[in-house]
Amino acid sequence: MKNILKKKNSFKIKTVLRDKDIRGSILSICDIPCKNVSIINCKKNTIRSNHIHKKDYHIMYVLDGEIDYFYKRLNSNKTNYLKIKKHELIFTPPNEIHATYFPKNTTLIVSSKNPRDKKTYENDTTRVHFITKKNVIKMIKDARKKN
Repeated sequence: MKNILKKKNSFKIKTVLRDKDIRGSILSICDIPCKNVSIINCKKNTIRSNHIHKKDYHIMYVLDGEIDYFYKRLNSNKTNYLKIKKHELIFTPPNEIHATYFPKNTTLIVSSKNPRDKKTYENDTTRVHFITKKNVIKMIKDARKKN
């Protein structure tokens, strides 16, 4: 995960199996500074995010379920798409519009640079109307055609 903080766009992160023996295994999911780790439960056919963080970043690990993940740089017209499946990681940098759609019940572990108290979070977050219930299915179909 070296140099992850220099990335300007969201991307999938290759998970790193740190250790495995007869007791089990250790899978690293966050090797960058963070001040919060949350477990987030997302219900089927719901949308989260639809915002930009000024300085915060996230690493999201899907414990169960999947994400249709949309993102774009500020002042860009190009929408990017990633399908994030169970046991996959994604990095979301600051200053990027991002939104998540959950086609099935999904549980995530999210590690964030900033604390998750309401004041810190809201001061760093700008809400946008990026994906909606009306456009999300078309956006997924369009993105899959491109990939």
